[in-house]
Amino acid sequence: MSNVNLVTSDSDYLKVSNDKAPKQEMDKNAFMNLLVTQMKYQDPLNPMDNQQMMAQLAQFSALEQMTNVAMTVEKQLANGMIGKHVSYQYTDSETGKTEYLIGKVDYVKMNSGETLLGIGDKEIKVKDVKQVVDSSSIQTNTSAFELIGKTVQGVIKQKNAQGVEEDIVIEGEVLSIKMVKEAPYLVIGTGTKQVEVDFNRVQNIVDKPTLTGRIVSGEVTDSEGVKKTVTGLAEYIKITKEGTYVYVEGQFIDFKNIEVVKDK
Repeated sequence: MSNVNLVTSDSDYLKVSNDKAPKQEMDKNAFMNLLVTQMKYQDPLNPMDNQQMMAQLAQFSALEQMTNVAMTVEKQLANGMIGKHVSYQYTDSETGKTEYLIGKVDYVKMNSGETLLGIGDKEIKVKDVKQVVDSSSIQTNTSAFELIGKTVQGVIKQKNAQGVEEDIVIEGEVLSIKMVKEAPYLVIGTGTKQVEVDFNRVQNIVDKPTLTGRIVSGEVTDSEGVKKTVTGLAEYIKITKEGTYVYVEGQFIDFKNIEVVKDK
């Protein structure tokens, strides 16, 4: 592949699956609730003595101070991560799937007393950061990461109707980078249907995509020979020896039958 000058994307990330760990910590609010409950239900004939109460209040005061110090340190730590690449744990709220990702910290913000890091289109807690990644350690794959969000054409191997493996050209937007045996693969599509393309088999970058990312409509014939019209997002384009096809709503529609319904 020829060298191409690209603008670095701020939403680069690398996906690796991982399990979610349970939360086991007690915060200051839980401690205070426990103390209040203990005082509320104490035996009036044998109440908590003053020394015991003062000891518990001292513990609470110490916890409060430690919490404030921890929050200050967390803010300083978060601000120091702005502009750096970090590996972090992210759990999808819809699917519940937990993954390890790598991305560049764009900003830091406070939400209800909690420090959040903005990485691409995600916001994560500081505690979910596993490590700050030395940019030189991903330098060899920099050009692959810079393709995220761009539309490219690449070649994959796929079996045809006769079961013979042949080269297929795929055109679509790069969602993310997936490492396979330390080699970068581009994940192409829009999220519904994805294809993985070896970075070394990327042919070119499409500056002005004609169809991908647009709402299109086209006629298809189902297995029973019934024709129907399918309308939806053009996720990616497949170019074979037989023709060019657009993947829409789970269907490959002949490029010749496609009409653009809505532009970007």
